[in-house]
Amino acid sequence: MRMVLGALTAALAVATATVTAPSAQAARSPWHVTLRAKLSIITLGDTVRFTGHVNKSAAGHLVRLYGRRTSDQPWHYTRNALVRRDGSYATFDKPALNHERQYRVVLPATKKHRRGVSPTVTVDVYKWTSLTTLAAVNQVDFDPVASVAMDGTTYPSSLEAQVYHYEGAPTSQTVEFNLGHACTAFRGTFGLSDDSVSGSQATLTASADGTPWLSQSFSVGQTVANSVTWDTPPLKLHFDSVSTVDGVDGQGAVGTPEVLCELR
Repeated sequence: MRMVLGALTAALAVATATVTAPSAQAARSPWHVTLRAKLSIITLGDTVRFTGHVNKSAAGHLVRLYGRRTSDQPWHYTRNALVRRDGSYATFDKPALNHERQYRVVLPATKKHRRGVSPTVTVDVYKWTSLTTLAAVNQVDFDPVASVAMDGTTYPSSLEAQVYHYEGAPTSQTVEFNLGHACTAFRGTFGLSDDSVSGSQATLTASADGTPWLSQSFSVGQTVANSVTWDTPPLKLHFDSVSTVDGVDGQGAVGTPEVLCELR
């Protein structure tokens, strides 16, 4: 009888251990990890800075920052960050390309906690890009040039209108660029090329998806710096130059035009 009771006691102990072991494992809660980017939109060359918080008991541990371009790509380790006494941490990254970037922070598992993973944070990275490096479309005598001089100042990578006189010659010079809704801003200098005839004038118009943001007449020696930011990134940019004084050719120009774009 004693042998039977002993066997039953041993079996019960094994059964109890089998039941409680998974329960103990389940009781290990994951680390709670937050992540916040100081800015969600940056310009290439800038540093994106992050802050976050984990359990205070994680003080002295290292969290790991990971990044990737899109959700269908694997995460790549970037750097560690030390958790402070209050559970906070700070870290950073400096993207190498003007692509959208996704980030998350991971706190590895310990004896008391399972691995913790922060929500994913997205940062858009833009770059000022020379408009003349993009393919021109619907181009009529408004040409990308290595440089143009306006009021004695040379502007590299520019646009310059060329006025020709032949039967059926166009009365205006135009050029368009397809931006594909990937650019949010423009900057450049508008004016009359120093190649223009003295006493000439030209009217320059710049529009985005058919909506003008600049329309102004210029004489030789006149320029104006211009910049614009679009709430809705446009598909197309369109530039027009019209020489307006009979007998003297005014060649409109856009000095060093650039657009702020994110590669898709």
